[in-house]
Amino acid sequence: MQHAFSHIAIVTKERHEEALRLGGRIGRWLAEQGVGTQILTNEQNREHLLLERTTPDLVLVLGGDGTVLSVARKLEKGPDVPLLGLNLGQIGFLTELSPEGWREGLEEVLSGGYILLSKVILQYTILRGTDTVERGKVVNDLVVGRSGLARLIGLRIWCGEEELGQFRADGMIVSTPIGSTAYAVAAGGALISPDLRVMELCPVNPFMSRFRPLILGSENTVTIEVDGSSRDALLTLDGQVGTRLEPADQVVVSQAERQLQFIQPRGSSYIQKLRRKGYLG
Repeated sequence: MQHAFSHIAIVTKERHEEALRLGGRIGRWLAEQGVGTQILTNEQNREHLLLERTTPDLVLVLGGDGTVLSVARKLEKGPDVPLLGLNLGQIGFLTELSPEGWREGLEEVLSGGYILLSKVILQYTILRGTDTVERGKVVNDLVVGRSGLARLIGLRIWCGEEELGQFRADGMIVSTPIGSTAYAVAAGGALISPDLRVMELCPVNPFMSRFRPLILGSENTVTIEVDGSSRDALLTLDGQVGTRLEPADQVVVSQAERQLQFIQPRGSSYIQKLRRKGYLG
């Protein structure tokens, strides 16, 4: 039988027995449907997925939102393959399938009952004077914040050549639309439809400042400079990886040239997901 996807990579959360067992069951079922599979573990200390020579045309991730974020960053560095998540975590906002309904969901997807969504991700560069010390990508958000003691850090923000503000705060979040349901909304930011090509700037507890959460077109470039007196700043990527920042460092953020592709089964919607996860009344 001809399917929408003929070869699927199943990526399981590292050191997660349920994910390993379920991955094996799904792999056997897919083989019965005539779909080629490869099963691998998302090893946190690897920058790339160890895909076989046969490039999959779909990556199915078994884990929570953290696993999806980790795999998505690795996919960004590899072949242009869409991603579909099966939730084995707590929130599961980035996933579409459940452990109880995976068979029905995959039958729908294999028969072509899905929508392919292109979602904005961000790229960043850390500048130290005239030197570039780090580059990378984020799927959800990046945060310039404090790394240790409960003290504020000084930040200065630009959009292109225009200065947006200078203030002291616990930090500044730069979020993608799909990341707007994470740290940004907890800090008072807006929920943003993943269909939009935007980024959100959301300050974290600004002190004596009227800077409000700001949504900008993703074609803009945002620069965040750490005040020269702030010596405990940290750049956090998708809430998973941290990089120390020095005084006067600049973090330059823009839309990544390449967008990530996600599979959404027909019948699923962003509003439904917001309601199920308790974001709407």
